[in-house]
Amino acid sequence: MSSNPHGLVLPPELNPRGKVGRPHLVRRVARILSWTAVVTSVVVLVASTGGFLFVRYLDRNITRIPGLFRNEKERPTAAGSSQNFLLVGSDTREGATPEELAKSATTFEPGRRSDTVILIHLSAKQDKALLLSFPRDAYVDIPGVGKRKLNTAFSQGGPALTISTIEALTQVRVDHYLEVNFTGFFRMVEALGGVDVCLPKAQKERLSGIDLPAGRSRVQGEQALAFVRQRHGLPRGDIDRIERQQQFLGAMLRRSTSKRILLRPDRLRGFLQVVTDSIQVDEKLSFNILKDLAFRLKDLDPQKVQFMTVPVDKLAKRGGASVVLLDEPATAELFTKIRTDTVFPDADAKPATKPSAPPALTVAPSSIRVDVLNGTSTKGFAGEAADALRGLRFGIGQVANADLSTYDATEVRYGPGRLEAARTVAAAIPGAKLVPVDSLGRTVVVVVGANYTGVQPVKVTATGRPGSAPPTAAPKTAADDPCAA
Repeated sequence: MSSNPHGLVLPPELNPRGKVGRPHLVRRVARILSWTAVVTSVVVLVASTGGFLFVRYLDRNITRIPGLFRNEKERPTAAGSSQNFLLVGSDTREGATPEELAKSATTFEPGRRSDTVILIHLSAKQDKALLLSFPRDAYVDIPGVGKRKLNTAFSQGGPALTISTIEALTQVRVDHYLEVNFTGFFRMVEALGGVDVCLPKAQKERLSGIDLPAGRSRVQGEQALAFVRQRHGLPRGDIDRIERQQQFLGAMLRRSTSKRILLRPDRLRGFLQVVTDSIQVDEKLSFNILKDLAFRLKDLDPQKVQFMTVPVDKLAKRGGASVVLLDEPATAELFTKIRTDTVFPDADAKPATKPSAPPALTVAPSSIRVDVLNGTSTKGFAGEAADALRGLRFGIGQVANADLSTYDATEVRYGPGRLEAARTVAAAIPGAKLVPVDSLGRTVVVVVGANYTGVQPVKVTATGRPGSAPPTAAPKTAADDPCAA
């Protein structure tokens, strides 16, 4: 019989053979990686144990940070019975073994840094949850510091200043704080035996270390970290990385619940140890609050766990640094809905039957230079397409043959920061598909395929500039599986 060093006894009514609950709050983030998955597992763990075993153990082992909520008179007032948690990720490697560092292709770094923040809003009935991601480079007003990137709040003032910054930005009162670290992320994914992720195209990028094929892959260790940390080579950088992290979080929730991994007592003890060694919370997050929250959220449906990113206006330069400018009217509306607990769609509302409209074109043809390559065996196809595009006021660069003459579909290739320009080009060529290519510079390349039939006029309906960030993606839920399509 195995020993029980913690003296924990699971009450009969909470026997893990019973119904597995569903998750609630979550988070992730990191300067070099995202800790979203750690919080995911915390949530799943709370739910799957009915809360009792988790909170008893957590109450003894969790680290509490005193004095996080300051200047009470200046803080937003509480709104109703909804709750808001601020989850921040730390990239500290403290506690990681040399073997774990080697497996994750990283090294020990002293100190704590943060790059991404999630505000988790639990509805008043606690039957719905919103996870709102803030880009690490969001250009915001930090109290006592001024306009800076959001991650500056943590690096200069730690959790307390981060809380103050989010409250000043959103006017949403933060009820509790939760922080998780690198070691917890790594161990949690390993304990699950990996997590299934999906990519529309193969990814291989040196800085993150990602090397995964298109389609579904089960990742852990180095590739799990690479999947959630990659931003170079993605059209919108950190914005796309946030969506990647949200995909990982949803996949971890599905794996933890549908496979009932946490029903095994041996694995449950392992999760408890990992979580309690990795988590830090505010001193007000008591045993009773955790217990009550666990019981209320144990049956939360993943369809009602919604992921969103703070609405983004565009990418810009401030003080020589790249920053993310938020869409102020859209964020103001969103924050108001969170404060009034009206952010969740009406459950009785009928879903829209019309397909989503394509993104508005923001870059005029006259601002775009295009190289045209013939990807077929038909002579003169590239010249014909170039002349047609020139007639639509596109600038034309090189006209030549492609590497192959067997392209079935026309491709519009673009490099980092050129997605909006490429969308205008693709809209002008019926049947063309967008293909990101990391090595391309400012020029957009059209590879004419066998399906080319000519061009059509395009209409730029929104102002913008090459390299500006496209609108933030629509909300997703924890039940969404990109590989299921």
